[in-house]
Amino acid sequence: MKKIILSLSFINFLGMSLSADGHKCPWEWLTGHWKGESKGKTTEVTWKKVKGGDGLTGAWKDSDGNISKEVVGWCPDLKVVTAFATGTNGSYWNITFNEVGKDRMKGKMRRRLPDGVVHEGAFVVEREGNDRTVNVFKGKNIKTGKTEEFKGVFERVKKKKTKK
Repeated sequence: MKKIILSLSFINFLGMSLSADGHKCPWEWLTGHWKGESKGKTTEVTWKKVKGGDGLTGAWKDSDGNISKEVVGWCPDLKVVTAFATGTNGSYWNITFNEVGKDRMKGKMRRRLPDGVVHEGAFVVEREGNDRTVNVFKGKNIKTGKTEEFKGVFERVKKKKTKK
């Protein structure tokens, strides 16, 4: 379940510079089907570019059967990337990336897992090529006060070539 948010957050989705008003983000590199893993659990997401907009939608499903729907976009007046998702059993995540570069994004995330556990903390996504990202979330458990670290990796699912 924790991997849903990590996945999320895989938000490696943006490894690009987004600094000017009216900037058209090159979201195309992230679109498609991705698979992530964290702590032995898997998550899959399919990203689609928002038609006519600077953003993406993501449809998530993890190995426990939890699903989430996410919207990610560039806020030109604030110079941040935001991501918000809702999912199974009241789960959600909300991320504001205030440090956005070509190959790295960093910001704050709050998430609620399907089991009700809530974390707040720093979330970093680093792009390792066009088909792989690594993310780290260091979040404080709101109930216990304990800080936990969650690491995840996402890789693009390649389409299998058919024989002719």
